[in-house]
Amino acid sequence: MTYKLQFDENATENQKIQAQRASQELLERFEPLFKKYFTLIRTGHIDFSDKEMKRFVYGFIGDATLKAALKRPHATSEFCSAISKAFNFVVETYAKNEDVDIITDLQMCFFILAKRYKQIGYNFCAYLYNVYNFEVSRHIKKYIKNPANIPYRQMEYEDYMQTYHENDYDNCVEDQFFEDSQGIPDETWISGESCSDIFQCLTPEERKFVIKYYLEDFNDRQIAEQFGMYINSVNQKRRRAVIKLAEHMGVDIRKIQRSRKSGKNALIVE
Repeated sequence: MTYKLQFDENATENQKIQAQRASQELLERFEPLFKKYFTLIRTGHIDFSDKEMKRFVYGFIGDATLKAALKRPHATSEFCSAISKAFNFVVETYAKNEDVDIITDLQMCFFILAKRYKQIGYNFCAYLYNVYNFEVSRHIKKYIKNPANIPYRQMEYEDYMQTYHENDYDNCVEDQFFEDSQGIPDETWISGESCSDIFQCLTPEERKFVIKYYLEDFNDRQIAEQFGMYINSVNQKRRRAVIKLAEHMGVDIRKIQRSRKSGKNALIVE
């Protein structure tokens, strides 16, 4: 929480200095975490007894049979070998970066989550355990999606992209974690299966944007980057969703706060 003081507009100069020191201390304390992911990414050696690592690897597996094997507490050596072979795509692409670049990326993903963290429900370590693998996975997938980063002579890039779906298991699990720890709705709410009648007027995309913006504290730019959209499109769709809700509930749209800073409870999702 001391690290987050640097983002507070009202922080004193002394608090900002403390925040910078806290940044370095966090890097030192969580160095084993960065080494753990670095070793996996660089070598492709998967610890199948580590649930966190299995969740991370899961996001890069396209074969349904291998995914099912990863979900089981124990998998046969045959399945483990096949999973390792499939995950090797990451080793042959992203892991070709310099060591310092990979470590820097891992630290960057860590600080993104540290900035986003709120003292609700889980403590920071528990929060990190549940979501860090998704943040790193999202970063690597963004890198891999660029054809210029793929060595065609070594890997079948097109085959990989046919099995990769950005909204697959990783987003569902992350949403489930947020729902369990902070009361944020999951995929069933987003799809319209479990949301109240008030939110039935929204599309699944609009419900997702509402959650990201008002509950997970994303801004429009972050939402745009995550979903591969233009920031103006995100802004327009999110505002359209609020207008729909206001009309459905008979609320004067002019009385709704447009800034989260001026009204944290401007929108409360049921």
